[in-house]
Amino acid sequence: MSDPLGYHEPEAARILGVAPRTLRRWRQNGAVSYSLTPGGRVRYSDEDLRQLRSRMRVSATVGHTMPPMA
Repeated sequence: MSDPLGYHEPEAARILGVAPRTLRRWRQNGAVSYSLTPGGRVRYSDEDLRQLRSRMRVSATVGHTMPPMA
């Protein structure tokens, strides 16, 4: 991880292979975990990305788009 506080949105999107806009929409819809820096910036941890990758695989396997987090 390049930033000890986590990955910023464009970097996390690149790692996941999605557009930053897609990741932002998933975040706004509650489909991905994230944290905020003390300055209010969005950051994604390695664990956030691992969980999202897992959900992306399941969604692709069953032919669905990303569902909201439960």
